[in-house]
Amino acid sequence: MTTVVPRSRARMLRDTTSSAQVEALLILAVATVLVTRLYLHLTGYPQVGGANLHIAHVLWGGLLMVIALFVSLTFIGRGPHRAAVLLGGIGFGLFLDEVGKFVTKTNDYFYKPAVAIMYVVVVLLLVLNRTIHSRRGLTTDEYLTNAALTVTEGLARGVTPTARDQAMVQLDRAREGGADPVVVGQIEALLERCREARPSSSVLVSAMPLRMPERLQGIRGVRVAAALLTVFSIGILLNAAVTLERDLAARSADLMTLIQLVASAVTVLLCVTGSIALRRDYRWSIRALRAAALITVFVVDVIDFAIEEFGALVNVAVGAAALSVFSHYQRQVSRHEALADTA
Repeated sequence: MTTVVPRSRARMLRDTTSSAQVEALLILAVATVLVTRLYLHLTGYPQVGGANLHIAHVLWGGLLMVIALFVSLTFIGRGPHRAAVLLGGIGFGLFLDEVGKFVTKTNDYFYKPAVAIMYVVVVLLLVLNRTIHSRRGLTTDEYLTNAALTVTEGLARGVTPTARDQAMVQLDRAREGGADPVVVGQIEALLERCREARPSSSVLVSAMPLRMPERLQGIRGVRVAAALLTVFSIGILLNAAVTLERDLAARSADLMTLIQLVASAVTVLLCVTGSIALRRDYRWSIRALRAAALITVFVVDVIDFAIEEFGALVNVAVGAAALSVFSHYQRQVSRHEALADTA
């Protein structure tokens, strides 16, 4: 049975869809940085503005972020919010890409630690996003408000079966938490009057939040992600061991290499034990695999970026993809259990 947090006097209520939207925004930001750097490299780093002026792309990023804010403040519904995520993610990426210019006296776009700074900023925002949504369960007011938001969207554009089921669960949780039964009943009645809508095939709507292929959304995806993470973690472990041995022979051991060695060893241990336990205790195994992915993303990859810069992108992609698969499966299980509790 899911525990409902009592009503609170918090002025800011959490949107249950916002966590995935923030993650999508950050993914778009990272993709924008990569595409921008590739484009500039292929075109010889052109300057926009002529001989005397240079219009840096940080300005275009700021403009897109302002437009995203304008859209989200002006229009109602999930669609405009998704558009704001798209515009804001691209804008934030263009802004973040020029961080090297603003932390150096020489305005050095190619400042080597800039890549690590970008990565740490993105990771910290992901941690903040996760903390906001996981530090406590939803309150009664939040369950009620999120269900009402679904109804608001549904009255205008219809509601998908999945969104309808989620709203019904939220209303049940609000009722359990002591919400006014008359208000809950009225929202339920409005929800029943919403026409059924098909999941949108629009690229913008379907990509925000980003969705994984169906074949990678279940236990099969978990096994594939665990295997990939294990293989790459073993590779990083062996590379760190060789590097540390060489440094010790030269009496110049690096603390960063030692940390990477220990972190990757812990990751391999968690991956192997989690994969073995997957058939017997999926709850514990998913937690172990998520912990391995978190260590990879927040420790191992940070060091990789500091040492190899963009050469660490493959390892980062594997760690981030594995974390996404494990988190998605965990959310699926929690959602099914919530529906079962209300059945």
